[in-house]
Amino acid sequence: MPTNGKIGSWVRRVLVPLLLALILGGCVADRPEPVNPAAGCLDRQWPWAASDLSVDPALRFGRLDNGLRYVLMGNHQPRGRVALYLDVQAGSLNEEENQRGLAHFLEHMLFNGTRHYPPGTLIDYFQSIGMSFGADTNAHTSYNETVYKLLLPAGDKKTVDEGLVVMDDWARGALLLPEEIERERGVILAEKRSRDSAAARVARRRMAVEFAGTRVASRYPIGLERVIRSADQTLFRRFYDQWYRPDNMVLILVGDTDLDQAEALIRNRLAPLAAAGPDPSCYDFGRIDEGSSEFLYLDEPDLGRTDLSLTMSWNVTPRVDTRAVEKESLREYVAALILDNRMQQLIGEPGAPLTETQVYAGVFVRRLGYFTIVGRTDGDRWRQGLSRLATAWHQILTHGVEPAELVRARQQIIADLKKKAEGAASRSSDQVAAAISRDLNNFDVTMAPAEQLAVYSRMLATMTSGDIDRVLRRIRDHSRRVVTVAGTARPGATTGHDGRDVIRRVWQQAMATPVAPWRPAARAAFPYLSPARDRAPVAKVVPHPAIGAATTVLANGIRINIRRTDFEKGLVRLAVHFGGGMASEPAPGLGRLAEAVVRESGVGRLTRQQLAEAISGHSLELRFVVGEESFSFAGQGLNTDLELMLQLIQTMLEDPAFREDAFIRVRQQFAQKYRAMEESVDGRMELVQDRFFAGGNPRYGWPDKDDFMGLTLDRVRDWLSPVLARPDLEFSLVGDLDPDQAVDLVRRYFGDLPPVTRPAVHPAPVRFPAGKKKTITVKTGVGKGMLAVGWGTADFWDIARTRRLSVLAALFADRLRKSIREQLGATYSPVVYNRSSRVDRGYGVLRCLLTVAPDMVEPVNRAVLAIAGQLSEKGVDDGELRRVLAPIMTSIRDMQRTNRYWLDSVLALSSRHPEQLDWPLTIVADFGAMTRDEINDLARTYLRPGTAALLNVVSQATENERPLSAD
Repeated sequence: MPTNGKIGSWVRRVLVPLLLALILGGCVADRPEPVNPAAGCLDRQWPWAASDLSVDPALRFGRLDNGLRYVLMGNHQPRGRVALYLDVQAGSLNEEENQRGLAHFLEHMLFNGTRHYPPGTLIDYFQSIGMSFGADTNAHTSYNETVYKLLLPAGDKKTVDEGLVVMDDWARGALLLPEEIERERGVILAEKRSRDSAAARVARRRMAVEFAGTRVASRYPIGLERVIRSADQTLFRRFYDQWYRPDNMVLILVGDTDLDQAEALIRNRLAPLAAAGPDPSCYDFGRIDEGSSEFLYLDEPDLGRTDLSLTMSWNVTPRVDTRAVEKESLREYVAALILDNRMQQLIGEPGAPLTETQVYAGVFVRRLGYFTIVGRTDGDRWRQGLSRLATAWHQILTHGVEPAELVRARQQIIADLKKKAEGAASRSSDQVAAAISRDLNNFDVTMAPAEQLAVYSRMLATMTSGDIDRVLRRIRDHSRRVVTVAGTARPGATTGHDGRDVIRRVWQQAMATPVAPWRPAARAAFPYLSPARDRAPVAKVVPHPAIGAATTVLANGIRINIRRTDFEKGLVRLAVHFGGGMASEPAPGLGRLAEAVVRESGVGRLTRQQLAEAISGHSLELRFVVGEESFSFAGQGLNTDLELMLQLIQTMLEDPAFREDAFIRVRQQFAQKYRAMEESVDGRMELVQDRFFAGGNPRYGWPDKDDFMGLTLDRVRDWLSPVLARPDLEFSLVGDLDPDQAVDLVRRYFGDLPPVTRPAVHPAPVRFPAGKKKTITVKTGVGKGMLAVGWGTADFWDIARTRRLSVLAALFADRLRKSIREQLGATYSPVVYNRSSRVDRGYGVLRCLLTVAPDMVEPVNRAVLAIAGQLSEKGVDDGELRRVLAPIMTSIRDMQRTNRYWLDSVLALSSRHPEQLDWPLTIVADFGAMTRDEINDLARTYLRPGTAALLNVVSQATENERPLSAD
């Protein structure tokens, strides 16, 4: 995400990234004081060396004689594991014209043969020691960085040293064998194809215009097809030797290990590294023409909607990160947050032309500042939507911000910073390592979360609305402005005018129209309901000592499951389940619609926007969910906000809202979603696959568009109102909480609810379509095919069988990786999973999902069926099973120390399924005791020839088809 690393973590919805679909990994940037922080083209100093900001004292850092820097930090989450990152400070910006795409291609090649790990052995080795490919070993390439990541399964000397051997190989031990380069070309092209979408194309083309004049505009990391197809070993070796040098690398180690020992190992392993030549030459980054304006029209019918945006971008000189710089960044952030809050209020107004909005700001690759306002609308309402977006910008520039708006933004930011500081000790090692890496690549000082809270709280306390007004005027006066209409709109289509000219006129007219000052909605009080008049007495307490939990049953039937943990300091997670959820759905799609309408409606006396403002000083999340077998309120927040979360749930039950304007807005959003799904290969697969594999059962997947759009607000209200009025509540709470206090709070707010008996639900049976095949063609400009191959399995409730089916899926996925990806080079990321139903007896699906070139759909179908046949006929051997099981066992150990596991997999709905309470007692031993005979029996049972169902979605060429090499 191209934002300031520290500020960017505060309020995520404000900083939705423009480039998320473009960057092959994370990308953040900082905003520092004019100083040259590097000698030549390489950043060889520490960001904090010349800063007045305090670096996190928990960091230990040093430099080897060869120039390689390292950062170490002790951390105990997950217990016993170590995150090891190699940060190469070079990416696509460092490529020459004939190397475009090589930085990312090279990242792939380092998994395909190094000094100590010949081709085909590295992933097997990782699996053998308990690391999964993807989750525990991965890499990403961005514009200014390539980062290699390991999450080691242990912190002992041997494991850490072996991890450093891999890092040493990646740093200077790449083999770059010609035959491996040739094999990997197909994988890179498959990745390029899988990432191609209307949204990605719009973002890339916008970026090329918004950052015109700079190198960023032409250095999309995936690169050019002609380079991918032709790059040879000499070209790879040149880039590798230029930029993979110890003085351009930082090793980051964070985890549960002896840091003195780790530092000695680093020095022993990495000190011999040496650069292959002199410092590389600097590239010309270029500059934005800050006084320019452009109006851009992008015809993208596959998008299914119309996106409108104003982006202001400007040049930034790389500078040292200081308090003064952070204060200015904070002001920009607050300006974006205030405008985002305004836009949220606007889309909640009846008849609003915009259905969604986002405002975000930041600095990209240390050189490009940006401030962006984005709105979403339907193609036939683009004029009204663009005028509304322009008016909001015109209004805040003309009349400035209101003091009350600054107060709200301050509360939002501080609440998020407090949550971050409170949970600092609970951060996972890979999260911490990733944050350090981002800071280093942005020349940003890594501060302790408590220090961030203190520093930014002081800045916010003295910030005035005048400060924000000055920032907004500076952005207006010193930036390049690009206004974009992209998607299904056709500006000028009926008049024959250039679409850009039509956009310009609409924008200029709105900006020339006088505007009144902003009128913020009246701040509403919350909570406004009284607690229960009577506290239901406790009927019984059922302890579960084996898992450290207990269930309190109230006299009115309410059940309260609680497990106190120290996994997330200061944080509580809760789930409140009731009713029948999707299983009780009276019409297909009503659950999806109801979930969205409740989300957008707020509560009876407060709109969604008013409610958000009323609780803006608190760090909590709460959402209504229509699940497979129940309705629920799922939330999390600081333990000090537990009572507020319960007050919200009480209000949503006793004073629900089903607002007409919310229904209209949600309906528009779903119409846009349907159009997007219908117009793309990926979307059409999403639209049809779940229902196909459920034999057409209407409770699965997306309903017919016309049927869905025919659903009414009355249907939502009539379905949910009785359920909310008389819920059969089960509370589950996990985290850093006082169990007695939690029980008392539940009794206080829900103690007068009457006992309720949940009516039985008897959903229609589901039948897997064994032997069926369906092919769908989509007219789209993207040459892409997707195939889903499934086998009917079984329902969820034989937990031993379900666990073994998950292992069978993992074995299947591993074989697809080796065969379809590595040998054929036909796909980028094959996915295999087993999903067993918790509601429909006897129903489950083991499903493979792959994205390929259109002409490879049938060959890959055959290859997948052949692999299934091999598993069914010959099974697996002990070595293969143990290699796949090892990372699963590691993930189970990690999982058992998370609140999410105990809440979602053990406590929630245990009143309906008490067997869940026993599962934690057997999970490790059960997985550890699995045998090849058990897995092979499942393969013979479920992967029999002729029992698969096949769904293919293939693009049909159009006159507008875009070549894969489009830049």
